[in-house]
Amino acid sequence: METRRNFIKKSAILCAALSLPIPATAAAKPVYRKMKTRNPKRALILCYSQSGFTSRYGKLIACILKDRGLKVDLADMRSFDKKYLPDYDLILVGSPVFYYDIPSNVSDWLASMPKVTGIPVAAFVSFGGPEGNQHNALCHTLRLLTDTEGVPVGMHAFRSIPSYPTPDWDSDNQRSGEHLPDEATYGSVRAFAGKVLENIHEGQPIVYTSGITLREMARMLPLVWLNKKAVNKHTVDASKCILCHTCVKTCPVAAIHPEKQFVNRDTCLACFGCLNNCPADAVVIEYRGKRLYGFPEYLRRRKLTILEPPEFKSCSL
Repeated sequence: METRRNFIKKSAILCAALSLPIPATAAAKPVYRKMKTRNPKRALILCYSQSGFTSRYGKLIACILKDRGLKVDLADMRSFDKKYLPDYDLILVGSPVFYYDIPSNVSDWLASMPKVTGIPVAAFVSFGGPEGNQHNALCHTLRLLTDTEGVPVGMHAFRSIPSYPTPDWDSDNQRSGEHLPDEATYGSVRAFAGKVLENIHEGQPIVYTSGITLREMARMLPLVWLNKKAVNKHTVDASKCILCHTCVKTCPVAAIHPEKQFVNRDTCLACFGCLNNCPADAVVIEYRGKRLYGFPEYLRRRKLTILEPPEFKSCSL
């Protein structure tokens, strides 16, 4: 059976080849805006995370910055009040790469930010495979942050085990990432946090340039719509649901209603957070007639354990 990812890729490639012009490379000019400070005291790390990898990297960054003497707040983007953003000396934003870009709820949130004039800003993403267009997703995040007059000081992508549900969870890409994140991944996270601080201390913004790729063309297509067309069932099994509302808390667009066993397919972003976070296996998603199972169940079946960085044993936030 063809996987969902391959189905989307083929649809995207066909549509791109037939109907889309090649987009121009988006180059960012050096930012000469004066930084608010070269000695930040208070940092904010905002994460949107569905399977836990982005928030895990965000927490490690927070631990590193705290160890460097900063007061650090780590928050879920979905519940953070934007009015407090200008109170910080450094803002880092983390997101998964999904459908070859940051999710639309993340880009909408960033686009509605108040001005953070002169505040150093940085972006990081988690991604499950080398073909995810992660560099351009980072550039997209930084463009939105610099549109609010932030000063870009860093960007980095960190690979993790793929958590995108497929009928069998058995692709080559899936198997090749089953050991991630590993110590080398966490070493990259630590280096990224240190480099961000170094750039701030030197008053040196970064220059970033997005590239022309097939995936960059593909993200311009209605990929969410294409994926949902292949999902023939998306509901909640009342016999299993324990009404913990985990699915409600993780849904970025309030599309799922477990009491009614209903999912608003029109507003759903096909992020699969409901499936990947339900502790009772009560979320039912069928893809082309075959039921999907979530990331926690995949870990159980494969007997996999996610490595945690040693800093988490002593770091409290």
